[in-house]
Parts: sequence; structure tokens; C-alpha cells
Amino acid sequence: MLNSLEIKNFRALEDFKVAKLGRVNLIVGKNNSGKSTVLEALRIYAGNAQRELLVDIAKSHDETYQLAEVKFGDLNTAMPFEDLFTGRRLPDDDTVIVIGESADSSQALRIIYRISIDDNELKQDAEGLTDIQRSGFGQAVTKNQYIALVEKRNAEFVTKRENLIVIKNKKSASVSLSDVFLTTRNSILHEALGIAPCSFIPTQLISIDELAKEWDNIVGTEHEEVVKQALRIILPEFENIYFVQNTKAASSAGGSQRTAKVKLPNLPRPVPLKSLGDGMIRILQLALKLVSAQGGFLLIDELENGLHYSIQEKIWAWLFEVAERLDIQVFATTHSWDCVQNFTKVAYENETTEGILFRMGKSARTSNRGQIIATVYDKDSLHRLTQADFEIR
Repeated sequence: MLNSLEIKNFRALEDFKVAKLGRVNLIVGKNNSGKSTVLEALRIYAGNAQRELLVDIAKSHDETYQLAEVKFGDLNTAMPFEDLFTGRRLPDDDTVIVIGESADSSQALRIIYRISIDDNELKQDAEGLTDIQRSGFGQAVTKNQYIALVEKRNAEFVTKRENLIVIKNKKSASVSLSDVFLTTRNSILHEALGIAPCSFIPTQLISIDELAKEWDNIVGTEHEEVVKQALRIILPEFENIYFVQNTKAASSAGGSQRTAKVKLPNLPRPVPLKSLGDGMIRILQLALKLVSAQGGFLLIDELENGLHYSIQEKIWAWLFEVAERLDIQVFATTHSWDCVQNFTKVAYENETTEGILFRMGKSARTSNRGQIIATVYDKDSLHRLTQADFEIR
């Protein structure tokens, strides 16, 4: 579990710190203040920046994640994953993306952009250059170092590969900016960095097929009851849930292969989950993604989506209890004042599980040039502010 957080040179978060985190953390702030960016950074931290994860994130933003061919220095074409860096450009120098504990930088995840050149080609040109790092593809240099070498020999190198070097726990792996150079070895190296379980819940509803797979993983385990307990928050008379094959999917291209059905008392047959409203689907995905995050992170974008304010206190209480029991650290964003108030009430009354809220916004100080910063509220300061009806969204 992270006790604090530092994010550097990642998208709009140039030098971002949260001094204190809890078991359950609520993130508030205006639109475009970086709330979802924090969740994205945590996904990358937990998943050690594996290429598949970076591709998934890039696709969700319509950003470049693969290139068949691009000329070096072509400003009209974005390089794969270039948008991850502050300023949306690959750095010329030693600028590093850092994600991890602010109090212990040795455990942080670091992402460095390097250009790898074949050793034999480089030997005659390396004289006078410093800080040339080793990577899985020979000598790795910064963009500025590469430009200096090209100018020196008045020609580009024949063998040049651009990579993101990922470093964590004193181990490293690389992500090629061209999927041509993907290797099983690099996947194994990413695994060796120590991947943590991490579930992400976006603002939109997750597909029934994906939820069905999550359900299949917990059938017959103690986690089944956790999911059922969550569904009873909205529907106390709920008895059971089933995922059955969708016979209509065969005749409709792209349709769901599975259908969720719910057993209710005094009804002759199970009813479709979708007929019970978006709230039931939303809480089902919360529950399924929560249990699959055991020992790791649960990330929720706009928790209040589809959930009426009158049940949010019960949902927060359930999240606090299960997160503590399953050793999960929760990060959720919200735009809802009702959500903040209900979070505060549960956090203030909970004696065993710490809840922290941090507000994101641009600094008013001229010293840090309006960078995005975090203001942290523990349960006592939160309670005082909400009792005074002081909004902190």
C-alpha cells in the first residue's frame, strides 16, 4: 500500500505530490485538474508500464501506440506513447517519468526514453560522450546525445531502436516504440519488476462479457458473498445472480456472448440484470473489480455514476470494510458533493480504516508556475469543513 504519492513528468503532472494517503482515497477537483491522470499513473505503476497496458491507455485517448515507419525528428507525426510525457513530446535529455512513494524514491517506477544503437556502429563515435546507459539493445543514448553523434558522423546510424526503459526495484525492462521488436524476454522482465493486482473501473459501464469472466473466477469462493452483499445494498431482496449464454448473440454480430440474470423471491424465473437499472450494473462491476484487486489497487473513475445519493453512504461503508479485509487500496474520483459528504461521514466514523481526500488544482504560487498540486484532508479536517458546509470539490 502506498503511504504517499509522487508523480513527475507524466502528462499534466509535472511535479505532483500527495503527502499522505489512506486505505481509501477520494480525489476531487475541477474538470481537467488531473484526477483521471492520477488513476492512469497508478495503473502504470501497478502494471510496470507493460506495452499491452500502455497500448490500452493510448487507445482510450486516441493516441499513437504504433508506427510502421517514421523519420527521426518528424514533428508532424506523434511517436508511440509520446503523449505520456509532460508537454506531449519525448524528452531530449534525461527527463524521467516517476511514479511511486514520495517518501521512498527507491521503490518508484521510472520510465526513460532512450535511443539504442548497435555497439559496433557506436564504438567509433562514443568518444567524449558521458552518461551513456546500457539497455537490452546495445548502447542507449538520449535524444540530444544521438543528435550529437549523427552530426559528428554526418549520417544516421543504420541500426537505431527507440525504447522506453522501465526501472523498478533495481530491475529494468524495455518497451519498444515499434512493436516489431517485441520479445517474450521483455514480458518476463516486466513480470519480474513486481506487478501488483489492479482493477480499473471507467466512467462508462463495463461489458457484460467482461463481468461474466470476473464472476467465473470467484464462483465457489468466499468472494461470491462479497458481490451478493453489494447487490443487496440496492436490492435487499436479491437472492442470486447467473451469467448464461446469450442465444441471440450468435445472430447479431458484436453482441454480448453472456447475459446476466438475477433471482428474486416470488418470481417464477430469473430476470435480466439490465432490467433492474444502471445502478445494479454499476455496483456489480464495483464488487467484481474490488475482489479481483485483492492485495493491490482498485481505481474508480467517478464513483457516483449510476448510484443514487441515498445509497452512497452504504456503498462507502461496504468499500471501507472490504478494502481493509482484502488488503486493497482504493482510489476514486468524484464531482458529487453528496459523494464527498457520504465519504466524510463513513471515514469519520470508521476507527480502523483511514480515509483520505485530496483536492487537485493549479497552484496560485508563482514559484511553481501554476503546476497542479494536491491539498490533503484527513477525516478530522474533512469533518470540520463539511459540518461548516464548506465545499471542497
